[in-house]
Amino acid sequence: MREVVVAIGSNLGAPDQNVLRAMARLGQQFPEGFRSSQIYRTEPVDMAVDATDFANAVVAFQSGLPLETLLSNLQALEAAFGRPKDHGKNTARTLDLDLIAAGDETLSTPILTLPHPRAPHRRFVLQPLQDIAPEFRFPGIDLPLTVLIRQAPSLEMSPWD
Repeated sequence: MREVVVAIGSNLGAPDQNVLRAMARLGQQFPEGFRSSQIYRTEPVDMAVDATDFANAVVAFQSGLPLETLLSNLQALEAAFGRPKDHGKNTARTLDLDLIAAGDETLSTPILTLPHPRAPHRRFVLQPLQDIAPEFRFPGIDLPLTVLIRQAPSLEMSPWD
């Protein structure tokens, strides 16, 4: 068993409800050690100017599943929420689940890289992660979350009301 960190995002339909429903499903599927951040309203990053705000959160839980199986489970949940398998990069989505880290494991395969290569630079991942794991350190990056948050590009974020 290892602690798994998953970032959750949505900006279509009712984004906050999509995130809450995804959290509930993940909590049912992976109840051991499950914890979740608050939901943040976040401006879209690297998207069309008319893109709507995202609801973002992070969850952590214990899992002993093989990483490819875990990734497949996350992708199946995205599909259940209506996300097409061939979605474009930086496009609006009903649900986005990113496997951010799995314990101290590092991995680089054609389908999965751990830790997630962009997570240490994404305030919309770092801030919610700090809510639930303030002492978290990315494997291979010996910097606390407070430093990574300060170094991350500026981003409009606020708790989702």
